[in-house]
Amino acid sequence: MLLRKLFFVFLLFASGPRLFADATKTYEARRFTGSIRIDGKEEDTWRTAAIAEGFTQLEPQEGAVISQETRVKLLYDNTSIYILAHLYDTSPDSILHELGNRDEGYNLNTDAFRIGLDPYNQRQEGYVFEVTASGVQSESYANDFTFDAVWQSAVQLHDKGWTVEVRIPYSALRFPAADKQEWALQFARLIRRNREYDQWSLTKKDQRNGMVYWGTLIGLTDIKPPLRLSLTPYLSIYGENQTSLGENGQRTHDNSYSYSGGADLKYGIDERFTLDLTLLPDFSQVQSDNKIKNIGAFEVIYDERRPFFKEGIELFSRGRLFYSRRVGGTPSGYYDVPYLLNPGESIEENPDKARLVNAVKVSGRTNKGLGIGLFNAVTANTYATIRTADGGKRKILTSPLTNYNILVFDQQLPNNSSSYFINTSVMRDGASRDADVSTGSYTFENKKHTVRISSRYSRSEVRQWVDNPEGGRTKDKKDGSQFSFVADKISGTWQYGGVFEFGDKKFDKNDLSYIFVNDYSDINLYGSYNKFNPFWKHFRQGNLNAWIYRGGRWSVNNLMTQFQGGLNFWLLFNNNWSVYADGGSTFAEGRDYFEPRTYDGRYYVTPMNHWGSINLTTDYNKKLAFDFGTRTWQAPSFGASSYGYYIVPMIRFSDRWSFKVNHNWDYTLNDRGFSTFNSVGNPVFGRRDVLTITNSVTTRYLFKTDMSLSLIMRHYFSQGDYDRYYDLGNAGELVQNDGYLNPSVEMLSTDFRANYFNVDLVYNWVFSPGSSLIITYKNQIAHEDSAILP
Repeated sequence: MLLRKLFFVFLLFASGPRLFADATKTYEARRFTGSIRIDGKEEDTWRTAAIAEGFTQLEPQEGAVISQETRVKLLYDNTSIYILAHLYDTSPDSILHELGNRDEGYNLNTDAFRIGLDPYNQRQEGYVFEVTASGVQSESYANDFTFDAVWQSAVQLHDKGWTVEVRIPYSALRFPAADKQEWALQFARLIRRNREYDQWSLTKKDQRNGMVYWGTLIGLTDIKPPLRLSLTPYLSIYGENQTSLGENGQRTHDNSYSYSGGADLKYGIDERFTLDLTLLPDFSQVQSDNKIKNIGAFEVIYDERRPFFKEGIELFSRGRLFYSRRVGGTPSGYYDVPYLLNPGESIEENPDKARLVNAVKVSGRTNKGLGIGLFNAVTANTYATIRTADGGKRKILTSPLTNYNILVFDQQLPNNSSSYFINTSVMRDGASRDADVSTGSYTFENKKHTVRISSRYSRSEVRQWVDNPEGGRTKDKKDGSQFSFVADKISGTWQYGGVFEFGDKKFDKNDLSYIFVNDYSDINLYGSYNKFNPFWKHFRQGNLNAWIYRGGRWSVNNLMTQFQGGLNFWLLFNNNWSVYADGGSTFAEGRDYFEPRTYDGRYYVTPMNHWGSINLTTDYNKKLAFDFGTRTWQAPSFGASSYGYYIVPMIRFSDRWSFKVNHNWDYTLNDRGFSTFNSVGNPVFGRRDVLTITNSVTTRYLFKTDMSLSLIMRHYFSQGDYDRYYDLGNAGELVQNDGYLNPSVEMLSTDFRANYFNVDLVYNWVFSPGSSLIITYKNQIAHEDSAILP
């Protein structure tokens, strides 16, 4: 779904090599007095407004004549901007208008109208407001789809098409305090049934930042940025029933009831900067994570679902230094608790999330394009409660009081160039690990917007108390570095580029971000051939991509660890079906320094292998649509292989009710991988067959645009069976050891079964702009036999 969102915003933003000064359109806004009722109907006041017309087709054929006329008017007063759009249609009964929740317009089967505004006219970041033919509102800012604002809209469908009326209060925007305003402006329309996308100020599909093509809005005078202040208190009430299986095989039920309250505050410090604060937050209403059985060397990265950590985070994401799930995430000592128990003790409570006390963001951009961001969050001490042998209780600290901080400066430069500096720090109470990471970057784009060159340098410093030989403790400091250089041709039918990146052995940003590997050097070359307009009679768009990658071990004279390449292509047919296929191969054996889980220089020699997949989507305009795909992986020298497929039928019973089933099946035979450590602490690998099946059902009913009931059910099953074990040789080879299957030597049994089942039933009612009632029912069941050490 995110890809669809990015695609539609790309259509609005897409640009070309000509400069902004080249004849973009201009619209003169006119002030009015009195009032306008937002009801989707044109009243007499609108007669004074100029008309924006002369739209041009971008999709499917760039520059073609539009199939339906569009006319837009814009007025303003002391508080708001008003837009009225007449979207004429010669087949009004064919207008698609599927209902959805707020902010879902990009994913719905519906016609839509979009407004683009850049109040600072710097043409790098802008607001997009969308209203669908069913009345669903969506908005974004600088590709941040979690941006939310309070604004009004109304839609009327009629025998000439449909009409949309919008009021955007100045409190929803940031704009300079100037007597005369000049903003960048864009209008766009989606006609869903034939995937036609029309624009008022035409952009180019073979370019990236299309805001240089937006038109210009003039005529705004004597408007003042208002006080931007909102307080959103909330109250959460829960009941929880936890079922567990005792040692005697009997089920026990623990019922608990609780409530909590807090507040979110949003305050406009001035017309440019905003403070966001959440106090004693509660995120119990967010969707459950899609848990999986992890047998790999790296942690599983889950999507962020908490609203405060999704909205307005774009500035803090510079340098890939912020993974928000670290804040209030799993305590660092959570998995250690079972190993700290004394004889006769049991775990009564072990919270899997650190308690977030508060979090605050300050962000904005000056009139000269300097973005400034400050972020701070605090999590409290987190304890596991232990029931002692004598019936008493004691506590184990699993996460100390922790303070998270981010400071970022981001300067916009001419021609879509930019530079930034960002620093993150994590400070923990007591003798715990602290960390600082800083990144600086510069990106250059030429005036024709055809070439982009960027570089990035990062430095990390981790401080941690360690035991010394004298029996005391010393604070150890570890400094590391990371560097990357990227050069791309970013326009035209042929696009290509390359990346060089390295990280030394001590680089570590895991305290507030994540990094899977360090001590690496990578070279990646890639190229693509793109067809942006219809071709060969049957296709609307397509592309062909090729890449080659070489990975190395930085500390071992850049010794090669991986060498592989691949091809992929994507085609969109005239009937709105699409196909994507990819394939690739390694060209040599590899060296995996992480699968042994020892991190002491030992490595595992990975076999040469190859892979491929093919994926098909049908026309989403139909009431019944499908996604389908199949994939395979082969390592002939090991006799290992993997096969999988997925099928996703989607049924739209009506514009109010939709239903989707997602079935995934994967089976891997004779795979080799880490299994456990033996009695002397050496890694043991195993040969295993792994079956993984995931089924999910999603259905939703919309009572109206601001009231819905949704149900998500997911079952995940993974089973691994080992039939052979190996010791890891000094040269990375696997040496079979049948002693691990002999009870008289050292019997191992690392077979596993994992079942995760969760249900999320959510009733959501937006009863007033910015206010909602959410009722959630969750049911989670998890069961595992045996384990693979992380």
